[in-house]
Amino acid sequence: MKKAGVALLAVAGVLMFGCGKTQYANVDMPPKRVKVIKDFGEDASKMLLKELKKELKTALKTKGPVGAIEVCSRKAQAITQEVAEEIGDIQIKRTSFKYRNPNNKPDEYEAQALKFFEETLKKTGKLPPYYIQKVDGEYRYYKPLKVQPVCLTCHGDPKHMDPKVVEKLKELYPEDKATGYKVGDFRGVIRVSIPEDVIKKSCL
Repeated sequence: MKKAGVALLAVAGVLMFGCGKTQYANVDMPPKRVKVIKDFGEDASKMLLKELKKELKTALKTKGPVGAIEVCSRKAQAITQEVAEEIGDIQIKRTSFKYRNPNNKPDEYEAQALKFFEETLKKTGKLPPYYIQKVDGEYRYYKPLKVQPVCLTCHGDPKHMDPKVVEKLKELYPEDKATGYKVGDFRGVIRVSIPEDVIKKSCL
């Protein structure tokens, strides 16, 4: 993985914004601060998705769907941590109400964000592009995820999945909640947590 240079990207163009607020946050803040948080969050999210997709693609090609599940169960958390360390000063987590790995169970603030996406989708028919929280000395950026066709291999209707895949999921995740999806469904979020002092320095 290459250095993200997130802080520099986040600062670029910031001074052109004035004061105001965004509807996609739990607290009012000037647009330039929103811009910085979004840049941090988007860069981290895209890097994580790129690494996870690369790992999944390789596993599917070399080991097939059943082997890919086993690879993901061992490597997904490690890859997430590696991306966070590569960027620095942040934490990253994937979470959903229908989680597979218990480590991805949402905390109370993540649950609030997930509800925001679900309720907005229900009311408007569209997913918000992001959501920002200010929580205990940090900003949390949430990027929503949709189910893609390849996801149905192990997240679709178990009745239509390979029986060997279903069996492997039961073995690795006996309390699995992450099946029954259709293409385009709201899957969950990537949460990127950034210390408040990092954002303040970037906004100077």
